[in-house]
Amino acid sequence: MPSGEPPVRDDDHDQPLRILIVEDDPRVRTALRAFLSEGGFEVVGDAATAAAALRMARERAPAVVLVDVLTAHGPDGIELLRALTELRIPAVAISIHGGVRGDALAAGAYSFLDKDSAPELLVATLREAAAHACR
Repeated sequence: MPSGEPPVRDDDHDQPLRILIVEDDPRVRTALRAFLSEGGFEVVGDAATAAAALRMARERAPAVVLVDVLTAHGPDGIELLRALTELRIPAVAISIHGGVRGDALAAGAYSFLDKDSAPELLVATLREAAAHACR
């Protein structure tokens, strides 16, 4: 997304859309943070583990959480999706393994994207998930 894009707004509050990133690979986490921040999202945190992500979700009230479903650290992203659903925080699941799509959606993910999805699709899906939660 080019620099200078208008911030992605939370329609109810006219604020940048608050997002939490859950990704165990620090390079991918850093790249996602930079991409989404440049695109106008407010990244309220990033976490390498589901436990850290759940703590941040409770403390920082993101509008949406981007969850790498398969992490090298336990508990896994599927359990995190279930916990976020209980907290009524929408989540978009991502993975390089498409075989977990059904499990992620059953656990409460708003949507599932392959990690190689187009950046524009990621942005649109995050916006949709946050908007869906506001209804």
